[in-house]
Amino acid sequence: MVSQACQTCQCGVTLPQMAKSHAHAAQLRQVLRLFSLFGRPIRVIIFQRLARTPGTAGELARALPISRTAVVQHLKLLEAAGLVDASFQGKRRVYYVRREGLEPLVGWLTERVRRT
Repeated sequence: MVSQACQTCQCGVTLPQMAKSHAHAAQLRQVLRLFSLFGRPIRVIIFQRLARTPGTAGELARALPISRTAVVQHLKLLEAAGLVDASFQGKRRVYYVRREGLEPLVGWLTERVRRT
């Protein structure tokens, strides 16, 4: 029997192991999505600032070389990925980091460190 490698995530898992690897492929897609989001330095900066102190899009924009509209677009992507969330304080929408949003990345990195 010839084994074929997983084409979904290029992990090298063979087809007889595929049933176990579907969860692996889903986790890898989450990790790749996070790496992709953090591929833009401005998003990393926004995330870091919110990790230090929750804030509004306007507060972030005043401290960055981009418009408030651009900050909101970046925040929407981070929010869709589960990395940030927002709460209303009066009319203000205050964004904060959801640390559990990083769990797929932390888990993936922990696995890699254990293998070395």
